Amino acid sequence: MSADVASGRPRGRRRSAITAAASVLALVLCSVLTVTLLRALFPAPDGPGRHGLYATGAPLLHVDESPWTATLPERGRKPPAELMRGVLGCVPLFRWATGARAVPRGQVTLAYSVGASPSRAAVVRGIRVVKGPAISVPRGDDVGCAGRTEDERRAAVGVARGKPVRPVVLSLDHAGVRQEAPLPVRAGGTATGLVTVTTTTCACSWWLELDVEESGRQVTVRVDDDGRPFTLAPPAAALSTSADRDLQIPRPLSRAFGDPQPPQAGVSVAAALVPQPDHWEAESDAPQDPPTAVGGEARLGEVACGRMYDSVLRAGGVPAGDHQLQLVISGPPLTEGVVLNASVRLESVRLDAAQRYRYSCARDRVTPVAPIDMIGIERHLFPNTLHALGPFPSGSLKYDPSWRPERGVGLSMPLAVDEPFAFSKAGPDGRGTFGIGAVIAPTQATYGMTVEVTITLPTGERSAFTLADHGRPFLLGPDRTELNPAHQQEYVEPFAGPHARYQDELT
Repeated sequence: MSADVASGRPRGRRRSAITAAASVLALVLCSVLTVTLLRALFPAPDGPGRHGLYATGAPLLHVDESPWTATLPERGRKPPAELMRGVLGCVPLFRWATGARAVPRGQVTLAYSVGASPSRAAVVRGIRVVKGPAISVPRGDDVGCAGRTEDERRAAVGVARGKPVRPVVLSLDHAGVRQEAPLPVRAGGTATGLVTVTTTTCACSWWLELDVEESGRQVTVRVDDDGRPFTLAPPAAALSTSADRDLQIPRPLSRAFGDPQPPQAGVSVAAALVPQPDHWEAESDAPQDPPTAVGGEARLGEVACGRMYDSVLRAGGVPAGDHQLQLVISGPPLTEGVVLNASVRLESVRLDAAQRYRYSCARDRVTPVAPIDMIGIERHLFPNTLHALGPFPSGSLKYDPSWRPERGVGLSMPLAVDEPFAFSKAGPDGRGTFGIGAVIAPTQATYGMTVEVTITLPTGERSAFTLADHGRPFLLGPDRTELNPAHQQEYVEPFAGPHARYQDELT
């Protein structure tokens, strides 16, 4: 149900004159991943070696069964607070930590690119990891990522190959063991492979060696960090809980910022705002330039709208429009008769949304202002009127013409009321999980929210949590249906799909 139905008003989807006059741009996209693209993703070093056989390597953010964790080298240093916003995901934190020479813990995934000389093709036959000198175990802040994420560059490798590519796995605990990794490289071209290097005991430097066949001769090519060895240290204490890892979107983590949140009575919780799958909207105090941030050439299908959204948020913007609030709880596996109470509390209301700069992007044939429709989600929250719909007593939905959004500050909307549930079977860390989702549909204003959760186990043990975005409220701006935005830009991603051929000019 939409926010307008809940408030008793007809659902109007009119466009303001300014909105109608705003240019609807088609992002310049290209889905054919050529050698030029891969060189842009994994640039070769400058110098004479570029005219012959060469190889480069770049760490990738990859969160699978083992979340990414790294430790900063300097004691007392921690990430900038602006990187710890959940809506940013993990890429900004990963890039910052990599630039700060943080040492990965337990494992690291690397993309390596091999370039052949203009006159001779080459074939990579095998790969090994070489252990270098020991390093001191770093003592700075631990940073990391939880939730589901994958570096765009890893997906680019798969699309360029025409099939999914799994990394070759090498261990520093058994360094020097060669793995077969056939990778043909045409004359004057490049080819890219993936490798994951692991350790349980070694705090050391390392590099890769590739066995390459070129014109009938065998050549060993070294892959390192621009002339320096890579580094790796044994796994650190966990930064995330089972609840963090079960989120649908990536969440940046830092021990200096309170991660992981301590469990209570064996229970942990996590929450995140998840954008719509086919439409993104954000608002900003200052004008942004999403086309430049997206780039004239999209490197993969289904990424341009996401890049627009990310670029505005990274510049200090706020997500806007309907979002899903995802709540995940972890605890004793297969435990039944657990009771959940949860609510969303309004901490702040900002009323100048119509004067802010607004950016939206939708995939082709998706109506940008259509209400969110997520299958299986029956909870809907409307902060502008403080109403909630769901499997709980929600109170009167009668429209109150005197209500103003700012009257809701300090009040809460129900998310779950005395709701029984059971934890799932044990996951890899021995904990069970349970999750619910709700659509938050803000209008008129920008809201700051926290999530209050109480879990009661069958034993009577009770745990209470207040969830925020690393100490700050979750922020969410309104959609534009009840606004007359002074600054509105709409973008279209013409044809969704990783192998689609996108139009290559603005419309």
